[in-house]
Amino acid sequence: MGICYQGTTLKQAVEERGRLFGQTGHIYGLENLDLIEEDPARFMSFQLRMVAACVNARETAKWIAASPTSLVMGELVFMLATPEGDVVSASQGLIGHVQSVPFIIRSIAELGFEEEPAIREGDIFSTNDPYYGVPHGSDCFTLVPVFYKGELIAWTVGVNHIVDVGAIQPGNFSALSPNAFTDGFLYPPLKTGENFQQHKWWELFWQRRTRTASLNILDDKMRVAGAVGLHNKVLEIVEEFGVEYFRRGVKEILEKERRQLLQRIKTMAIPGIYHFLIFNPIRYKGVVGKLFPSSDRDWLLHEPCEFHVLPDGRLLLDFEGLTSEDEFHCNCYEPGVRMVTSLGTWYMFAHTQTVNTALMYLTDYKLSPGSMFNPQNPFAGTSMGLGEAGKFQWAYPFCLSYAYFARGFIEECFPQLGGGIGYGLDGVLADGFRWAGGNLTLVTAFSSSALPYKDGEPVSYDFVPQSDLGEVEVYEFTEPTNLNIGKKLVPNYCGHGKFRSGLGIGMCHLICDPGQYLSIAAFSAFGETSRLALGTCGGYPGPTEVMYFLHETNMREMIEKGLPYPTDFVQVRESLKGGMLKARRVELYRHSTPNIEMKDGDLWASATAATNGWGDPLEREFSLAERDLRYRWLAPDVVRSIYGVVTDEEGKVKIKESEELRQQMKDRRKERSVDARDWWREEREQVLRKEFSEDVYTMYADILKYEKFRRAFMGMWQFPGDYQL
Repeated sequence: MGICYQGTTLKQAVEERGRLFGQTGHIYGLENLDLIEEDPARFMSFQLRMVAACVNARETAKWIAASPTSLVMGELVFMLATPEGDVVSASQGLIGHVQSVPFIIRSIAELGFEEEPAIREGDIFSTNDPYYGVPHGSDCFTLVPVFYKGELIAWTVGVNHIVDVGAIQPGNFSALSPNAFTDGFLYPPLKTGENFQQHKWWELFWQRRTRTASLNILDDKMRVAGAVGLHNKVLEIVEEFGVEYFRRGVKEILEKERRQLLQRIKTMAIPGIYHFLIFNPIRYKGVVGKLFPSSDRDWLLHEPCEFHVLPDGRLLLDFEGLTSEDEFHCNCYEPGVRMVTSLGTWYMFAHTQTVNTALMYLTDYKLSPGSMFNPQNPFAGTSMGLGEAGKFQWAYPFCLSYAYFARGFIEECFPQLGGGIGYGLDGVLADGFRWAGGNLTLVTAFSSSALPYKDGEPVSYDFVPQSDLGEVEVYEFTEPTNLNIGKKLVPNYCGHGKFRSGLGIGMCHLICDPGQYLSIAAFSAFGETSRLALGTCGGYPGPTEVMYFLHETNMREMIEKGLPYPTDFVQVRESLKGGMLKARRVELYRHSTPNIEMKDGDLWASATAATNGWGDPLEREFSLAERDLRYRWLAPDVVRSIYGVVTDEEGKVKIKESEELRQQMKDRRKERSVDARDWWREEREQVLRKEFSEDVYTMYADILKYEKFRRAFMGMWQFPGDYQL
């Protein structure tokens, strides 16, 4: 006898769920929504009770945590799922993780856990291994089965993003990890507790395999407390509504919202194929390669996406032509791809009564085996594959915004493009105390992109509800060596256009008394060429991310003399040029960094989230330029050189001079332009001669093996069939 309804085994239940949807096109085969039709008010009460239970679990449990990512920034979520793993409701927070639970439950079923080690009332299961359904190692899942009279009726799940995962780099964003053996403490699905309590050996693992054991252990206790509390609330709901109502009601929620989502897409979007493309350089040569010869190279990642809006409202993301899996940190298994790309759906169309996995039933993916988003190596490095796949959450708002714009839904357009700089720290204080930390401040909230009718908003937006930049004081408590001397919007740092993006945000830290040793390792989501051509309707793409490390500075002397000191990367650069700020060595990174040793008086400045503009900057209204100058969001030279706006000393626009300047700028555009046919012929000759940089050459040599890309490439350049790299 199995543990599910009518003695079905968990594996049988998971398989039956897939069979029913394949045969009927309805979740769990529900063609009729009987409970909703019979008493919609009661059904709404039932649904909202479960939502409230998830929210209560989150808001109560998070006070057990000590890490800023959980306690302050809201990088956690609690969920209620069916026995088969479909999430029915969830709290605020990391809502994309609802997409991971079905894969984790499927793994538990296929691994035969029902027989060994058995699934019983009071058991606690844990995993953070991407191979079994988790997005990446920093996302830790705790699952508690819910039994009613011997029958498995649900799972309650807690997830949060931990501070340090014990990888080759400190923190939770290891961007130099060639394989699973350097990704950190990865654990497959395990039974880690019984009788609603974790085993002692589980705590010892955290102590031995991660740098921030105390924070990680408290996070684990938080997840358990929330999942167990939610477990108890679920049983209260079952007692109130009856187990038969519960058993069918959770399935009707999913099918009802699947239909709502389909109708919303059919109403607003235009069927067709939309294109989204990102390039991203990965710099391993001379760094990782000293230890791992197969990784002693650089990559230019080719990351294309064909976004299909199908006539019936379903969506398809086709990733054929993606860079192949390799010995780097960028690989991501299908569950991670589905989870993180789905983040782009919530604010575009999936804003239903409750967050659930109904979305999975109307989104399909084409992931070529052997590509970086479908690696065949079970030991592929995945420490930040989530960061690469995460860029395609922006395919949803970009592509759907074009569709909405074409249909006239102007205010629904939200062509967002995020950013993100996270970093980890590892240190030994003067008294020999070892410590570590991780910071997600510039990952969990950022400025919004420009909209078709207004400028973007400053640092108010993220892809999850209740996102938070965190508090400087809390982070200084957990990072004792880093004094935050600047956390602010950076003037001029934005994507320009008829409407510009919100200003990007930066931080600046002064390193104080690090003791025996301190290193910082930073992860950059959009480096170098990553934002190439990602403006909208003639708008400029935002500038890429910036990370400055200044060693042996005169900051102590400047502070003692009361001199003004820099508080963002622009001021750092200007102060260096002016000679006021001095540094023996300066490191500038436009991509993820190796471990950087820092000492007392050093500076660490970073900036991100300068997203895309909308429309031609020469069409920007003069009044908006005046407002930018009045609030010092843009400088006069920027307003003049980019927007063609001439102002007086008080920031008032000189209309005649501005109109003349704009005409001159338009004339210069014409003078510099070339006929498209001439451009094509010149470029074709260069491609025919194979005159590429090393990075571009190896990129093309890799992706030309994919039939669709090769067909497009050969058609574009009209080459003979034997062209090879």
